[in-house]
Amino acid sequence: MKTLNDHGGFFTMLTATQMKQDCCGCMACSFSCPKSAISMKEDECGFLYPEINHELCVHCNLCTKVCPLQNTYTGADAVPDIYALQNHQKAIVSESSSGGMFSLLADWTLAQGGVIYGVSFDEGFQVRHMRADSAEKAAAFRTSKYVQSDPSHIYQTICDDLANGLTVLLTGTPCQIAGVARFLEIKHADTTSLYTCDNICHGVPSPGVWKDYLEILKSKYMDTDAQITSINMRSKRVSWKKQVMDISVSKGNLLPVLEEFSFNKIFLSLFPVHPSCFHCHYTSYKRPADFTLGDFWNVDSAGIKFDVTGGVNEVLVNTEKGRKLFVLIRENAVYQPVSKAAGWQPHLEYSTKAPGNQEAFWTEYSAAADLKTKEALLRKYMKGSTLTRIIRKVNPILQKTGLYSIAGKMYKKVFVKK
Repeated sequence: MKTLNDHGGFFTMLTATQMKQDCCGCMACSFSCPKSAISMKEDECGFLYPEINHELCVHCNLCTKVCPLQNTYTGADAVPDIYALQNHQKAIVSESSSGGMFSLLADWTLAQGGVIYGVSFDEGFQVRHMRADSAEKAAAFRTSKYVQSDPSHIYQTICDDLANGLTVLLTGTPCQIAGVARFLEIKHADTTSLYTCDNICHGVPSPGVWKDYLEILKSKYMDTDAQITSINMRSKRVSWKKQVMDISVSKGNLLPVLEEFSFNKIFLSLFPVHPSCFHCHYTSYKRPADFTLGDFWNVDSAGIKFDVTGGVNEVLVNTEKGRKLFVLIRENAVYQPVSKAAGWQPHLEYSTKAPGNQEAFWTEYSAAADLKTKEALLRKYMKGSTLTRIIRKVNPILQKTGLYSIAGKMYKKVFVKK
């Protein structure tokens, strides 16, 4: 990784391609700059990247120090405590993407008089990091949002909350957690009462494509006077393992459209995923957060001794701080320790592989002049590459038979670049 020089710093030394794969868009550099010399600008794909005003820049190097992609955890080993877990409250499990572990952390935080930072939809159903000081507000953070979130509103407020002695729970992707942690470090914040939780991340799709998708639904598939009232990208309407997307509207029914034109399918095609996700620095058992959450997909072969109906979390407890907290909250869940092999997940070892024709997708999509053309392109590409389609078909079989980790390690040897 390049370092700052005397002529504008790290960012100006990068080519356009390097910038896209070596910047995750966490915004930590922008909020750390003492001269407000860095602003975030949207590119043609709908992602935000830093732009430096060189007239204001004093070459203090803070933007480099705070960048979570200046270090890499990829290939690093660690020995977290790993559990399969399900919240005792079935109602919470049914409203959660997996087993309700986040709600255990949130409930404990609120009981300390603390606050939670998580990802929710705003009034226009764009995806943002928000602050919650009640169970009602925190409930909006439960389900997965398959869009890169905007964390711009949380950096200073987390600093203020910690300075005021509040217990803070921060959730997000690993790179977002690392970015905020580095920001707090250079601000010399006391993080004794900060608890962090990242996820086993597959990658984050473009907010710009998500915005276009909503506009397509509104302009073509909804009545002119209808409004979207709620969105759930991980509805358990069918089952926990079969992800379906639900969008409720004030008038009419979008279910027939969602069954064949779901944003989940667009996400899983990997075409609109952020370039840095294909070079992720956090694909290892060494994590930047106290806890790591994901779905425990291997329940059929891992010998889980409790009822897995409704969903199960895979929980990695990564720090001593996390272990002490887990002891306090585990009585509210059914849980079982598991081995690394039983809880194996690909994105704890390697990054998502970019589709071979992703560049063609972006070239066509950024040139699209209207929503009709964009919809046609999304429908064309959402099938995914041949490799992606094969993986989708065989994964459930591999998980059920216990061959998931073996197949994944073979995939790593064949397809993953060293």
